[in-house]
Amino acid sequence: MKSSVNFCLLTLVIVITLQACISDDDVSSSGTDASDCETTGTVDQSSNTTIEAMREAMIAFRSSLSETQLTTASNCLDDERFYLWHNTPANNGNRDGITYGDLSSDQLTLFKDLLQLFLSIEGYQKVDEITVLAEGFLNEINSSPWSPDYYSIDMFGDPDNSGSWGFQLDGHHCAINFLVHGDNVSMVPSFLGGEPVTETFNGVDFDIFKDERDLALNLYNGFSANEIEFAVSSGSSATMNVGPASQNGQPDPYIGAYDYSGFETGLKYSDMSEATQANLILVMKEYVYNLNTTFAELWWADIMTNINDTYFVWLDNVETPTATTQFYYRIYNPYLWVEYNMESPVGQDLEDWNHVHTITRIPNNPETEDGGDYGIFAQIINADGPKTLYEHYALADHHRLSEIKFDYTVKSSTAHHGHHSHGG
Repeated sequence: MKSSVNFCLLTLVIVITLQACISDDDVSSSGTDASDCETTGTVDQSSNTTIEAMREAMIAFRSSLSETQLTTASNCLDDERFYLWHNTPANNGNRDGITYGDLSSDQLTLFKDLLQLFLSIEGYQKVDEITVLAEGFLNEINSSPWSPDYYSIDMFGDPDNSGSWGFQLDGHHCAINFLVHGDNVSMVPSFLGGEPVTETFNGVDFDIFKDERDLALNLYNGFSANEIEFAVSSGSSATMNVGPASQNGQPDPYIGAYDYSGFETGLKYSDMSEATQANLILVMKEYVYNLNTTFAELWWADIMTNINDTYFVWLDNVETPTATTQFYYRIYNPYLWVEYNMESPVGQDLEDWNHVHTITRIPNNPETEDGGDYGIFAQIINADGPKTLYEHYALADHHRLSEIKFDYTVKSSTAHHGHHSHGG
């Protein structure tokens, strides 16, 4: 096995006030009768037939649950529970809500029917390969931390009576926030990963991120010498810059009024050749079109309106990157944030670089009807206090310090906690 390569370069550490675990007075516990919620900021139900099919599928799933299951998995729309998700092994009972293992086969089928409405065919295949095949492979190595039964479900809002509702799928290498608000549907933040990424389980071959990997390599291999100079960074850390929390009980550290403008660096779309632009578009679409195609098209229209403000950064540690060498890339657009990173192995007897993390976000919570990370719900949750949970943890004295690593200039968009420069 190749030795792991540490190429975190010029990484500086800042200390910001974030809670390592949330206390009872910060976030209400999971388990609420949605009909008892009095959330403001909701809208009427959509007349869109696709969204109505989603709503009916959610109601069918909810109706299949026992009273205890329904109470355990239900949260008000303004519950900060939405922000508690992470990517580490689930360990049964280590997350809120109800798990796949809590469900009967009929109930699980109803939930997966719901998933298939929110995701494209390709998006659903990735989620299925992560949660069933890769997780099943790991389960045979060690059944304690890894199991297809450990993925958890939390539901938010009242789809029976409101047009604003959502649910969260949260587990090892798969954490997605599905949101409906009137005619708008989104799935950000979305963390998808896998170990192994490429393998065979129960006679089924899988390669979870084949397109994300191969299309990016095709993009890289098509760069001119000048494009290489701008795209390839020597000052990045080969880790997620705005990834998920590291463990259960921690909030998403990068929510709300978080300024991504320090990441406007690398190779800019408007400076690319037409061929390179076309190749980058293919990579970007691979992430956007995990969402149901109808709503991915709307999201894509916002991205294309701002396409000239798109930046691409690549990092590797070899002369010629391939599908079996480590590399990282990042895409920044005002309406799309993507990171892809090949990780060191964790599971036993697995090869280097057969472990991938990706994250998809919408930066800056753009003030449009389409919203950004968490959409309208980020505003609803924090309506009566700080605009974002990030600000809450930055301002509150009772939260202990945690170190967050950055590799570019990162600024807060609020005067409350100023500007921090972490150059690279």
